[in-house]
Amino acid sequence: MPARPANRPVTRTHMPNVPHSSQCGVVLIISLILLVVISLLAVTSMRNAGSSESVAGNVRRTELATEAAEIALRFCEEHVLTIMGTSPPPTTTPTPPTIPATPIILAPTDPPKWQDKSTSTRWDSKDSPAAVSAPLLDSKVNPAGVVKTYQRPPECMIEMQFPPGGINTNLTRTSSFVITARGFGPEVAPADIARSRPQGSEVWLQSHIQIQ
Repeated sequence: MPARPANRPVTRTHMPNVPHSSQCGVVLIISLILLVVISLLAVTSMRNAGSSESVAGNVRRTELATEAAEIALRFCEEHVLTIMGTSPPPTTTPTPPTIPATPIILAPTDPPKWQDKSTSTRWDSKDSPAAVSAPLLDSKVNPAGVVKTYQRPPECMIEMQFPPGGINTNLTRTSSFVITARGFGPEVAPADIARSRPQGSEVWLQSHIQIQ
């Protein structure tokens, strides 16, 4: 008779209870949900960064336009003080047919020329005598040797005001003036031949001077 084989130990592996089939794939679903949440957060962050950059750019353009307007305003103010400091002061206010190369003092009108929308005196007109020629201020807003910031230099206008209770339009030692200036942001294109309405950032400033 053949020898009886020795008894071998039998290893039994106890399998855990398999959960119900409805719980299968839970990890995959959770992973997909987390992926969607992370993607939404990333998109939101990118949009916020883009909005912040746009806001910062708008603020910068407005600040530069304000600085340009202030330069023009001070320029015309200094011109008034220089003119009124002559002896005797001028008694006429010339009105040339084209934009002047130097500031002029315009006679008082009603309404003032700075808000007059007629073709002959409005700001955006090639025949306007009101606004100071842009190249006059180009060297002040874009100094030589510095990277050019502005494409269109600022402009300003000087007008006399009617004296209280009178209609005298001659300059005197007691004359008062209103000075209006506008500055443009760096994105505003240079003025064309027709001096069309500028497109972009634009800031207006105004001051009043009373000679004592």
